[in-house]
Amino acid sequence: MTTPTPMKHTLSQQGSGRTPSQTQHGAAATPPVSTPFSMAHAALSPHGSRLSPQAVKKSPAISAAALLNHPTSTSAVSFDSPSAAAAFSNLQLSDLDFKSLGGLAGLQVGRNTEDEKAKRLDEVISILSQNRGYVSEAGLERLAQKLELDCMWDEHMAGESKRTLIIAGSALELLIGFTDNIVQSLTLAFPESSESVNKHAEDAGKILLENLKLQPGQSPLTKQLDKFSVNFERLAILDKLSIASVLNLYEAIAGVFDSLSRLHQWELQKVREDASLAGRTDEYLRNIVLCNRSGTPAMNARGKVGMRIDYWKNKHLQPPANPQMAAHVEKQEKIWGILVGCAPINRNLDVNVHPVRVSNHWISENVELPHIPGDLQTSPMVHWLEPEDTIVPPDPEKAGDSLLGPRLPSVTFSATFDPPIHISFGLWEQLRSMGIGIPAMDVSKSFDNLVFPIAPGGYYDPTEPREIHHTKGITYQLPGSPAWLSRKHANSLYIYKPVYGKTLTEASFSHPQHLIAMLPYLRQYAFLSTLLENSFKEDTGPKRTPPQTTIHPDSFSTKTSTNRDEFNRFMSLSPTLVKSPSDEAPTPMDISTSISIDASSQPNHSGTVPMSIDGASQHIFPSQAAHSQPTSHLSNNNNNQNQQVPLTSGGPNNHSALTHTFTSGPDPEAIKIDINLTMVHAPRLQIAFPFRASETAIVVLEIRENGQVHVESQNVLDERNSVAPNGRERRVEDLGKMLETVEDIGKWVEFVRTRWA
Repeated sequence: MTTPTPMKHTLSQQGSGRTPSQTQHGAAATPPVSTPFSMAHAALSPHGSRLSPQAVKKSPAISAAALLNHPTSTSAVSFDSPSAAAAFSNLQLSDLDFKSLGGLAGLQVGRNTEDEKAKRLDEVISILSQNRGYVSEAGLERLAQKLELDCMWDEHMAGESKRTLIIAGSALELLIGFTDNIVQSLTLAFPESSESVNKHAEDAGKILLENLKLQPGQSPLTKQLDKFSVNFERLAILDKLSIASVLNLYEAIAGVFDSLSRLHQWELQKVREDASLAGRTDEYLRNIVLCNRSGTPAMNARGKVGMRIDYWKNKHLQPPANPQMAAHVEKQEKIWGILVGCAPINRNLDVNVHPVRVSNHWISENVELPHIPGDLQTSPMVHWLEPEDTIVPPDPEKAGDSLLGPRLPSVTFSATFDPPIHISFGLWEQLRSMGIGIPAMDVSKSFDNLVFPIAPGGYYDPTEPREIHHTKGITYQLPGSPAWLSRKHANSLYIYKPVYGKTLTEASFSHPQHLIAMLPYLRQYAFLSTLLENSFKEDTGPKRTPPQTTIHPDSFSTKTSTNRDEFNRFMSLSPTLVKSPSDEAPTPMDISTSISIDASSQPNHSGTVPMSIDGASQHIFPSQAAHSQPTSHLSNNNNNQNQQVPLTSGGPNNHSALTHTFTSGPDPEAIKIDINLTMVHAPRLQIAFPFRASETAIVVLEIRENGQVHVESQNVLDERNSVAPNGRERRVEDLGKMLETVEDIGKWVEFVRTRWA
């Protein structure tokens, strides 16, 4: 038998692993498997198709395509079934690219390496670890063992179904009482700690017991350990990192809390002495300290065990009008804070971070720095102190450490951001330069993708421009009428230049002063995120719904005595549920009486904009404004949605290159509001909207530290409307103050359109 010459055998012989002789004398080879993507692979491959002429000739799909005179008949690609050929019949090779293939754009073709396997395994473990188990005797015992704490059972008298689980650490003691496998009691104590720690133990124990007790409607079979586990782990970490009789991290956290509490009380007293804030409610003044000063420290608050610093509160310029509403706001509305704890020091990350120190003298007793004669600084300054280092003995587990003698702790203060906050690349690097322990930032994601994530499987390129569209309803009130009407806004957000960002979740720090120094910048981006979410996301959270009251016609009297009287009257109105012309019943909202600007330039916070408080007479506007300004996206024709002009001269003119995101369906009758987001030195919003009958308003706003809005430019206020009907002179800064108050671009636009036109 002669040996076959090379390159004579078919493709099935080459891929089957058999020799030519085996194929000739054995079973027939399996025909190649092909799909509609086989042709795409052949076209994209630098070697072209490797199918032999024999395979092409024998393919029934190719033969059928030849009878139909289809272009596929000229290609050397075979199919195993006519259905595969039919699926590929309308696919042209000239149209094949990664974008048209959708999910293939993000597909990473490569080997199944060990790193990839380990990454997938970590993801699976992360998903599974989110379930902490169920509240039971066995579940709590397993949790204690997982946290490396000692636990034992205290059995009661024979015949009783009561048991007590005792969990103990180096400075922690927790007693959990069970009856029939249901938690009935809990006691938390810190036997080795000072009074500064134990005075908070009762409040912490109440939170832990609340996490374990059955709530109305809950079953013992489904009660989970999630909330308790998160809180108890915070205590267990401090216990694990502490060193008996040498390093008590509970006392370290309590010392920071005591120092910042003195600072908080000092700032609150200064605000109360401020003559410009005379007459304000105590709640309003506390919000000023929370959102404009050094924040509000708290221990065991908002369902979280341990210390936290609250630094931003949504609608902080609109405090509740009554105790019932205050209780609702405390539980439901979003508050931004930082959880303070401790963590093992990371030598690679925390290069500039000092180890933890146990002290309650981070600030002087008088708080204020004594004034030095001749110093140009006139405003009071905080007198920060540097406590002495805490020294611990050598670590016996490390070889050779005993030869070095006493050392600094291998622990540092940690900050966990609750909720995590999205910040820009520039601020991330600035925090690193301030001595905050955070890793170097990668530029894989943009800021807009953090706030508005791309749907799974969607195409995303952070270097390309992006559009986000959302249609939202705004409720308003006509002058002299108790009826609440609704109007829709078509909001469009444009990001032309990539703004890279990252989510700040955890950080380490050396001194409480570092945390306080961060707060103005965190508020800047907390307010920006709130603005964008309120304008481009549906309202899914709870709303302020005060008890309904009856509104009498005389409540809407247009008589005005002073700016303050008119403003207080306007802000004290409580709308009733009156159906709008579209038969939609808006939710009644609380209206505060403590906003700092006057009546002629102040909307309320509820999404409702009462008209004509300052006597403005124009109430009817076209749904679209004309192109009076060349830098807006607004169109003359409602039916032509494609005639758009970039908001900035540097923006691309080809909008087909933008990444479009629609969070709601378009409405041709909605008022178009176009917003351009940039972040060069600070976040800027350029807002364009129909103003007068043939004019487009364009206002450029800069979001600065502490969430303050500065008006960079505007064409809203001119000689035609610079004076309100009640004689008050309007100011440009009122535009920024209004946006700070309503925290919603749509509500702000509706107020400007109906009051200042």
